[in-house]
Amino acid sequence: MMGNEYLFTNIGIDSIAFYAPRHYMDIGDLAEKRNVDPDKYKKGLLLKEMRLPEVDEDIISIGLKAGYYALLRGNINPKEIDAVFVGTETVTYAVKSVSNIFAELLGISKNSITQDIYNACAGGTLALLNAVALIEKDVISKALVINADISSYQIGSPSEATQGSGAIALIISKNPRVASFSKKFGKVSGNVNDFFRPANEQDAQVFGHYSVDTYLSFQLSAYDDLINQIGDFYADFYAFHAPFSKLALKSVQQIIEKRWVTNLNKLLSKTNNEDFTTSIFTKFDKMLQDISVVPEYLYLKLKEKGLASDSLEHFSNWVVSNVKGRVLPHLRVPMHFGNMYNASVWAQVCYILENHARDNDTIYFGSYGSGATCISGLLKVKPSFKDVIDLGPKVNDFIKNKTRASVQDYEMWKAGTKQPDFVLGRITEHEENAHRGFILHFCDEGCIIPNVKGLNYCPKGHSGFHTRFFPLYAVLESDDLVHTDRLDTRFLKDGLVRVAHTTQKESILEYEMRRVFPKDETNASYTAVGMLNWIPMYIPVDHIF
Repeated sequence: MMGNEYLFTNIGIDSIAFYAPRHYMDIGDLAEKRNVDPDKYKKGLLLKEMRLPEVDEDIISIGLKAGYYALLRGNINPKEIDAVFVGTETVTYAVKSVSNIFAELLGISKNSITQDIYNACAGGTLALLNAVALIEKDVISKALVINADISSYQIGSPSEATQGSGAIALIISKNPRVASFSKKFGKVSGNVNDFFRPANEQDAQVFGHYSVDTYLSFQLSAYDDLINQIGDFYADFYAFHAPFSKLALKSVQQIIEKRWVTNLNKLLSKTNNEDFTTSIFTKFDKMLQDISVVPEYLYLKLKEKGLASDSLEHFSNWVVSNVKGRVLPHLRVPMHFGNMYNASVWAQVCYILENHARDNDTIYFGSYGSGATCISGLLKVKPSFKDVIDLGPKVNDFIKNKTRASVQDYEMWKAGTKQPDFVLGRITEHEENAHRGFILHFCDEGCIIPNVKGLNYCPKGHSGFHTRFFPLYAVLESDDLVHTDRLDTRFLKDGLVRVAHTTQKESILEYEMRRVFPKDETNASYTAVGMLNWIPMYIPVDHIF
């Protein structure tokens, strides 16, 4: 949409990328196991799948790949990044920022700011605002923001079907190539007990209708506050934090009913039958072009407002021809990946950019965090955005390329009773890898240690300092695969790597970072220091991005 440039800054998204675990569970399988009507999940919540992390996958595993893809997609030298922010509510350490771990793994400049932001599902958006403000004040020049989460609810609970996992990474800078942020943001906060997770507990507590009412109330208030800040506006797309897809759709319906239809009713009182068509449809065309709503819902709401039947029929036909089939197309993301908490709204923005956005389109976002706070704002798509966005992998690639897991697999991963099954082998860089990958430093025992002068020794006192390149894509060259204890990491210095046990010789492999120690490990001898909890692992894939 042209003509609204005055609303936007010259700071925004210079690159963006998504990542999710490869395993998923069909929501129908869960419904059958829980003796629930599948339509309760599929139609009632608009869910299709849950994206599942294995027992040794965590936010380090998924956030690292999202951050790496964002750098690759934008062809950005990690040394140009001078701030790394992480938005998450899947806490890895009580004390120690995972942003430091990402900075080390991704080769970010040591002269950088690192910070984790915890504020339920809004932490990632707050991280973005931090980046925008610091860039505006010239404290930093370019920030990498990684939003990564794994949602978890009690088995058999009403919220169980909404679980999910994924990560999104955004590089924020001046003169961005993808999209610019608005100068103002809508904001609202309040002390509300709609959702919480006590310390040292894995599963969150949700309060049904109260949580839904809180979410909708805050989304509408943030929308109103943005209008108060910048005046009336129209957007081509609307993206909302989506605990489940139906709830984000309710936000759109609420805005239509409580704001747009009310405004339409006022407009009707000032017009006559002769100019009805021109005035009404011009207004709605501006409001609804490319934003998807449910035609039947609008029809009923307008009927309640007293529109004549012939006008309703005309309007219904217009909605069907211009809007039907676009019921918030980016809700395909939460339908397939579940509730990704901090990654939720920004993964939808990524999907819009990859599949539907055009030059100069405006995207509205409503980012909600329980407890509660809500931030709304606008993005304006840049003319050059496809130069970055057309490069893969894309969200659709993760929707298509996946491995189905059973309910039993899911329950065992969740309980931590199904441990990873791997072997050791030798790899060589794939000929199409183009030197993409990660450099790690480790001691003789395999503890990952920092490449910091004066501190480049093992905190546990082990000898040795090794430097090794691990390609993003590799080929298994050895057929003499060796089984080993899952806690043994000494093989790294011998040139071996962990490989999924099903791997065949000459298979194409992709790098991942997996947790070494179990999540509930309490043995003092296994206590992690720095990055001792993660190690490279290679997984078979069908193709290379």
